[in-house]
This record gives sequence, structure tokens and C-alpha cells, in this order.
Amino acid sequence: MRLSLSRALALAALSPFLFAQDAATADLAKLRKEANAALQAKDFETAAATFKKITTADPKDGQAWQLLGYSLHIAGKLDEALPAHTKAAEFPKFAGVATYNIACVHALKGNADEAFAWLEKCVAGGFADVDQLNGDEDLKALRSDPRYAKIEAAMKAKGGAATAFVYEKCVDRKSARIAWFIKRTAPGEIAVDWSPLPWRAEFGEQLKTGKVTGQKWRLGSEFWTRIDTSLDLKFGGTVVPAGYYYLTLEQKNADTIVLAFHDPVAVRKAKLDAAMAAKLGGGIEVAMKHTTGDKVAQELTFTLAMNDGSKTEGELGIRFGDHTLVAPFAVKIE
Repeated sequence: MRLSLSRALALAALSPFLFAQDAATADLAKLRKEANAALQAKDFETAAATFKKITTADPKDGQAWQLLGYSLHIAGKLDEALPAHTKAAEFPKFAGVATYNIACVHALKGNADEAFAWLEKCVAGGFADVDQLNGDEDLKALRSDPRYAKIEAAMKAKGGAATAFVYEKCVDRKSARIAWFIKRTAPGEIAVDWSPLPWRAEFGEQLKTGKVTGQKWRLGSEFWTRIDTSLDLKFGGTVVPAGYYYLTLEQKNADTIVLAFHDPVAVRKAKLDAAMAAKLGGGIEVAMKHTTGDKVAQELTFTLAMNDGSKTEGELGIRFGDHTLVAPFAVKIE
């Protein structure tokens, strides 16, 4: 059906407005991506500056207000964090955590009366996580005050249960895959997917100084990095049976870095998020060859590739900064 002239003219008049809306939405999406990347990289000043742009453009974005307050708080800019926390508390979804954060800011600033007033609001709102209360360094200055024991008792009276905080995030993920095809079947596939993490020089320093030796790392940002293989993978003398795994990395010592394959059922049973990877033990461990070079990968990258001329031998690679990790593998195709 053809548009009438009046309808066509009306749409033409609206077009600039619609395009402007689309551009604004795209700009906000880009800003959110940049802010989240800065947050993951623990660059809290950049994160705060970017979240501030988002709240200016979209004052109804409660999560941006909450993360703006968090970024400023962690960066030590308490006077700026307070109004952001207060604004976030206006949104029901973020009111619980924002109210608690306001109490923490007042405690750090030495405003005990204000801190206890906001803690009372937390308890009244259902907050009853005694472990969080007692383990939070922000509240250290309050613990010798008699009112602290009353707050703790009030939480215990509510059951002392941890309060569930909802975390929402939409991020891009990348993937690498190898697939074998015979006639109209696919007898084997290997796929890895991960959320990219930007490289920071301090990561290299942590490796050099051994600061993270003996600790499993989350490979990437956000959700677990995963591998799904329909074939047994043989890494030297170690066999990883066909299946689905969460991946972590660990520096055993100055000369050894291992990739660990974890059963996701066991991880879920332990109620561990990827951010808690350091609490994981075990897994099927594969030693990786580690080299450094002049080229710098600006974000975490995985590769899956078969050796030239081979259909059964290849390598799994990881590049991050000036570091390259490689683990040769072999498969058997039926």
C-alpha cells in the first residue's frame, strides 16, 4: 500500500526526531559499555565520570545512579558519592543497597549519628545480613558505639539472613569455535565463549610479583568463561572428557600457569559466581606454555586453531596484554 501524501509528509517531519532518538540510544549504550569496562578494570574515576554522563542524559536510570555512587565511594570521593547514593535510594530496586551505602559514607566521614540513622532505615527495610555488617571495614569506627550492638541485635531478630541483592548487566561476549563436518553430520565441535576484559599494566605486575600466585582467576569479566566440547580433548597426558566446563586460570609458581576445567554442576551447587573464582578448588588442570612479546593484546582473547595440514591436532590459546598462553591438544574423530 502506498502512503498518502499527508502521511508521507508527517513521517518526513518526524524522521529527524526519530533519528535523534536512535542516536541518543546508541550513545547511551556506548557510554554504558565504556562505564562497565572501566568498572571491571577497577578504573573507578573513569567509571564515575562515565556514569555521571549517563545520569545526566537519562536521570531515570537507577542502576547508573547506583553504580555512580559505588564508583565514587570506592574512589574515596565520599562527598560526591553521597548525593549519588541518595538519588539511587529513590529507586525501589536499588533502595536497599543505596541506603546501606549512605550509612557507610557517613561512618567513613565520622558522622556516627547519621550512620546509625541510615542503618536503622536499612533494618526497617528488611536488611538483615549480619555477616556483611560485621565484615564491612567502612563501619569499623561504629563498632565501639553501644548503638552498634542494637543494630546487630535487630538484624539477628529478623533472622540474621543475608539479603539478596539483584545485579543486572547486559554485556557483549565473544566466541571461538572449531567444527568438523562429514557429509551431513557434525561429528565434533569445540567452542569457547567469554566476556572480554581490557588489559591493564597492573595485571602484568601482579604476575611478576607473585601477588596472585596460588589463586584461581576468573578468565574475563562477568559470567564464567565456558568451553563446550563434544570430543575428548587430550592435552599431553591429561584428558578432558567431552562435556561442558567453566574455565579458570592459576599461576602455580613463577614457571607454571594452569588452565582448570570445572564441572558447572558442582560450581552451581557451591553457589559461586564467577567473581568468586578464587574460592574454587580442583578442576582438571592443564599446564600452559607461557611466553611474552612486544605485541600487546588490548583485551582478553581466546583462539582455537588446528595445526597446518592436521584434522586431529591443534592448540588452545589465550592472549592478554603482552602475555601468550598455549596448550596443544589432540582429538579423535570417529
